[in-house]
Amino acid sequence: MKILGIVLLISLVIFSCKKENINQLDTKNKISDDNIINEQMTQLIRKLDNPYSVSNMKNALDSIQRSNKRFTTDELEIVTTHLYLKFKPKNNNELEILKDDSSLILYSYPLDYDITLGTYYHDPSIPDSLPTYQYCSVTVDKKIPSGIEYELLDELFIPDENKDGINLNKTKSNDDLVSRLVEESFRLTGNLDSNTLDRKVKASNWRPAGKIRFWDDVTNNWRGVEGVIVKARNWFTTHQGIVDANGNYSCDGTFKGDANYSLDWERYDFALREAWLDGANINGPKKKGNWDNDFTSGKNFFHAKVFLWAYRYYYLDIDGLKRPPKNAILKTQMHIRCYDENGVSNFKKERRFMGLGSAIKIYSKETSLDGSVTYANSERLLNVVSHELAHASHWELRKNKWNNNKTEDKLIESWAMGVAWKLTRKVYFNHNHYAFMTFDDMKNDEFGKNQYTPIIIDLLDNLNQGGCCSKTLPIDEISGYTIKNIEDVLKDCETLSDLKDQLKNKYQIINQSKLDYFFNQYINL
Repeated sequence: MKILGIVLLISLVIFSCKKENINQLDTKNKISDDNIINEQMTQLIRKLDNPYSVSNMKNALDSIQRSNKRFTTDELEIVTTHLYLKFKPKNNNELEILKDDSSLILYSYPLDYDITLGTYYHDPSIPDSLPTYQYCSVTVDKKIPSGIEYELLDELFIPDENKDGINLNKTKSNDDLVSRLVEESFRLTGNLDSNTLDRKVKASNWRPAGKIRFWDDVTNNWRGVEGVIVKARNWFTTHQGIVDANGNYSCDGTFKGDANYSLDWERYDFALREAWLDGANINGPKKKGNWDNDFTSGKNFFHAKVFLWAYRYYYLDIDGLKRPPKNAILKTQMHIRCYDENGVSNFKKERRFMGLGSAIKIYSKETSLDGSVTYANSERLLNVVSHELAHASHWELRKNKWNNNKTEDKLIESWAMGVAWKLTRKVYFNHNHYAFMTFDDMKNDEFGKNQYTPIIIDLLDNLNQGGCCSKTLPIDEISGYTIKNIEDVLKDCETLSDLKDQLKNKYQIINQSKLDYFFNQYINL
């Protein structure tokens, strides 16, 4: 028997596919000047003379030998160890093939340029409707993905890669000579500065690390952006670290000189998008030492929250629910287009075709019932992202029948509403939006005329919101089901009536006459 709930004044809100009254909490926390990111496209400043090219390394070795006769050519052979490549994917499918190869550490901008800080880069010569070029360095024996056009930009000699547990330098050489060689090549190519390896003051190795967090404007505390991968690059060598739940990361290798920090708001199964075919990312500073980012406002604040909530649905505990569509052969990443503007978040299955569009669109701002535009706080965004990913998971569960319009909108939206409620409560324990929707609210145009109902929430919670004081709220004497119980029968359901029958047939949890009465309140809206 459910616990009778007292109906309080509820500030009803419209769900993620509609509008909601939300408020952004202010905070006095600031980001240091060193970590302020230009939220515009990265710009290429100037092309640099590549100190790691085989030809420049040979020139450096010759220069050392001329100045110091004790070094001989027998001590170090300059050979091609790596290739600097520029991939030219013709469409999103080819871009996905490149991304599927986890050994390729791809960058959307060339690696031999000084660049500005920014949140994305798209080569100006490439139409926005096509993927931009992808740059990377690979070992000389790397098998290149077939069928994708690429250009060899340079042959490289990289003698000083230092990744934990891996000796990528297959050449036998004197450490002092290698250090002098790199320094001399940097000097001859005009890249030697105060932060570059200087043999007069022997530089020690340092490990890129730091914190990536955002200010949770509901709990008023910092929250780590768990799962995001941070890259630290010194020319053609990249070390990576994964952010933990507290926001900390530590990369898998060390450097002597400065490193270009960056991160992409993506994992293998999903990616945030800044533009049609451009991933959302941050090209951070070139520096020596930790890179910390504490986001409190702006586009990166928005991206950090959307990323974390998508990461939770894909990789963390969701009570046994089916994950959203995953990346695989003949499939594609789930692309989530992020709009730092006012709009209505949504899921459209057809936009996922061949990865050409973004199946999910999430907006940072919404219009409240009084017409004002406000930012979504952290709790609201978790609900919104979970709602749209629940749509995607439900679509894949019933893909064939869904595509033939065999699933009613009321079931589609009510299911997503219930999943979002459940997953949001795993983080914000007192979250209870939509549990007190009246019948009039459900019939309102703003709720899609009976599409959005709290029926899944009612199957899960222990609250009988209509049991004591109001005939405008559903009588909810139902409890005992889990979200997994419901999903297990959902694949065979086209309507709420089907869901009622499937639950009655599979589980003997509730008196069947009570279950009939409960469901009929929503079916007969």
